[in-house]
Amino acid sequence: MEAQVTENASDYRMYFEEFRNDNHSVEDVQVGEQIWLSKIATGYMTYHGYVSLVICICGILANIVNIFVLNTKELRSSSNAILTLIAVSDNITMLMYIPQVLLFNIHDANMPLSQYFSYNRVVYSLVASKVTLASHNVSVWLGVSLAVFRFMQSRSRHHIPRSRRNLQTVALVCSAFLISIASSVPNSFTNRIEAHTLENNETIYTIDSTALVTNDPQILVDTNVLLYAIVGKLLPCVLMAMLVGALVHSLHKRSKRFSFANRKRSVLLGRTNRLLYAIVVLFLITELPQGLLVLMCVFISGLYENVYIPLGDFFDVLALINCVVNFVLYCIMSSKFRNKFKILCCRHVLRK
Repeated sequence: MEAQVTENASDYRMYFEEFRNDNHSVEDVQVGEQIWLSKIATGYMTYHGYVSLVICICGILANIVNIFVLNTKELRSSSNAILTLIAVSDNITMLMYIPQVLLFNIHDANMPLSQYFSYNRVVYSLVASKVTLASHNVSVWLGVSLAVFRFMQSRSRHHIPRSRRNLQTVALVCSAFLISIASSVPNSFTNRIEAHTLENNETIYTIDSTALVTNDPQILVDTNVLLYAIVGKLLPCVLMAMLVGALVHSLHKRSKRFSFANRKRSVLLGRTNRLLYAIVVLFLITELPQGLLVLMCVFISGLYENVYIPLGDFFDVLALINCVVNFVLYCIMSSKFRNKFKILCCRHVLRK
């Protein structure tokens, strides 16, 4: 489903690079007893750009395949329409992340700071962080919408007309977009670009998030952090877990209560829902820890700088992997998807 690039990790990654290029030690930027975590993060930083670039390229290609296969005549359905929108949202996230990686992770180590922290680069970093946050939120809430739709289907004792399914899908998708946009708006006002003059008179630009780092009680900042942690991470996790649990319970009851024909339909729904179960489990693994950590940063002083920032790259990779893994799940768990993918590949080869 989101990958979402962690909200401020990419911004603060620039500060780590600045200290490293200025020959500061890890101890100069790390407080307390979490020096080992900063050392691991700094060591991984060297490889993060290349790892992320490979994941993004593979993910974009995989999601393009998803979009084509899921929109073939045989596979068109309300559920697959939502999965298609998730693939589009994930691709937007990865497309915005690739320039970020090329600008700030894969670069000449001897590049002057004034060029590395140029105004245009920092502006792109700021815009990219906002866009990826919004696209990730859309992907997350589309996942919730898919879970809601499957739950509604499982509760129905009779076949739902296509027109009604389409109306339900449109309503769920619109709700997902509205929630995502509403929860992303405060983030647009919590950062600003600041100019700094170095000792050699070079001017660099950075993204100022000092209010968040110093636990400033500013209402807008607190609102942004809470929305990001609760609406963007924890609430979707809770809803998905509850819906999946309700799905399992509903299908179990249906298999006992109804006739053979309805049991067969329940079995078919169960097979379809296994894909949803896998998606939700992976989502919980990648999103829940970050959501809990962000929420803890609001109440525990120093946790943001000493733990969340060093883990930023790792959270990014988890989110990017989440964008790629859907294609693998479809291939493993859906025979229809596999067969259609094989047919499309064979047609492409024969045309050549």
